[in-house]
Amino acid sequence: MNRLTTFAAAAVAAGFGFAAAGAAADLPKSTQAMLKDLKLDASILSGLDKELAIPQAWMDGAKKEGRVKIWTTYRRKPWSRMQRIFMERYPFIKVDHDRVNNTARRVIRPLTAFKTGRVLVDVITGLSGEAHLFAQAKAFTDLRELPGYGNLPDHIKHPDGLTAVGRIRYYCIAYNRNKVKESELPKTWDDLVNSKRFAGKKIGLANRPNNWLLPLWKYKGADWGRGFTDKLFALSPQLRKEGQGAVLALVVAGEMEMGIPAAMNRVAEYRIKNDKTPVGHHCPTPVVFTISETGIMTGNPHMNAAKIYVNWYLSKEGQLAQFWANESVPSHKGMRNKRFVYWPENVEGKEMAAFKYDNPEAGKQVLQYWDARWIKGGGWVPPKASIVTVTLDKIVRGGRALEFKVGGKTDKAKMSASRSKVTIGGKPAKRGDLKAGMKCKINYPKGGGEAKTVDCM
Repeated sequence: MNRLTTFAAAAVAAGFGFAAAGAAADLPKSTQAMLKDLKLDASILSGLDKELAIPQAWMDGAKKEGRVKIWTTYRRKPWSRMQRIFMERYPFIKVDHDRVNNTARRVIRPLTAFKTGRVLVDVITGLSGEAHLFAQAKAFTDLRELPGYGNLPDHIKHPDGLTAVGRIRYYCIAYNRNKVKESELPKTWDDLVNSKRFAGKKIGLANRPNNWLLPLWKYKGADWGRGFTDKLFALSPQLRKEGQGAVLALVVAGEMEMGIPAAMNRVAEYRIKNDKTPVGHHCPTPVVFTISETGIMTGNPHMNAAKIYVNWYLSKEGQLAQFWANESVPSHKGMRNKRFVYWPENVEGKEMAAFKYDNPEAGKQVLQYWDARWIKGGGWVPPKASIVTVTLDKIVRGGRALEFKVGGKTDKAKMSASRSKVTIGGKPAKRGDLKAGMKCKINYPKGGGEAKTVDCM
C-alpha cells in the first residue's frame, strides 16, 4: 500500500466519515475503481446526485455540441485518469485537452485572440493570478449558476463569480534530506534570507514568482517584498531555466540543497513512490496558500459542455478525481480535512499568506521587480519570437521539429500538435503534412523555440 492509500485509509479510521451515499454500484465503474484504489467508501460522495443535477437544456445542448476544448497544466497521465471518469459519466462529450504549461500562452494568447473576436478554447485552468485580465476584457462567463459553485468556501470565491477554484496549493520549499538537517530549515521566510546557510548556489530558483512570492508580497507589503527579493538574490542562488518540476527533480538528484517554489503534492509524488527518496517539503511562515482557478471563455461554441465539465470538476467526484490523479488538495468545502493534505503538520496552525483577489496590480509590481533581479543575475530569459522566411531542410520525427537555415546557420523550431498552427497554400494543415523543400514563413523564438505559426507555399 503506497502513502496515498495509507493516508486515506488512516483518515477513515480516524473518523472523518460522511453520511451514507447511494450504493457504490450506482457509480461509474471508473469511479468505483478510484474509490477502491484510495481505500475509500462510496459514502465520501454523499450528495453527489444533487451536485450533478443540471438543467436538461445543458444536457441537450452538450449532446449537440459533442465536445469541449480545455487547456490545463495537468500532465498527460494524471489528466487521463481524470478524463476517464468524466467521459464515462458524460460519454456524449468528447474532451479535447491540451497541456499548455507556458503561462503566457495559456493566458495572454486566448486573451489577445478574444479581443479580436476569436475564441481559441472553451475552458482554461491555472490562471497564475491573472484572472483580473479576463475580468477586464469580459472574457469569462459567470459561474454562479453552476450547482457546483456552491461547493466552494466563500473566502475563495471570485467576487463576480468569474472563476472557480479547482485545487489548493501550498507552495513552499523542497529540500534534499541528505544535505539539509531539519534543524537547519528556516522557520520563517526572513530566516531563509537573513542567514548565509544556503548562500552560494545551494538554492535552485524556478522563474515562477507568481506562484509563491506574489501572495507573500501582498500579505507582507511591497517594502517587505522588495527587501526580501534583494536578500534572496544576494545569496547567489542557481537561476534555473527549467520549470518547477525539473527543479524539484534536481533537488532529489542533489544538484542543489533546496528548490523554490515546490508544491506539496509534487514533492509527495516522490515520497509516494519511495519513502526513502531524499526529498522533503518544508513551509516557512507565513505559509503560501495559493489557488488554481478555472474559467469558461465567453462566447465559446461549446458552452453547455463547458458548464457540465466545470460543474463536474467542482463536485465531490471531480475533486476526488483530481486528488487521486494529481495529489492536489481539493477546494470542495466538504473535503477540507486532513485526509487530503500530505503533511498537515507543515501547515496546520501556521500563519497563512492566503491568495486574495484584491490589488491585482501587485502582480505587475512583483514581476517587474523580480525580472530585473533575475536578468541582472544572469537568469535565462526565453527569446522573443520573430518571423523568418526559409526553406525546410529536414522534418524531424514526423513534424515534431523543423530544421532550416537562417543567415547560413542551421536552426530548429519545435512543433506542437495543438499550439503550432500550420497552413499550406493558405489552407489549415497538420505538422505531419510538412515536407522538406517547402518554402515557409515561421514565427518562432530563435534557438530552437516552439513555433507559433508555420505558413508554407
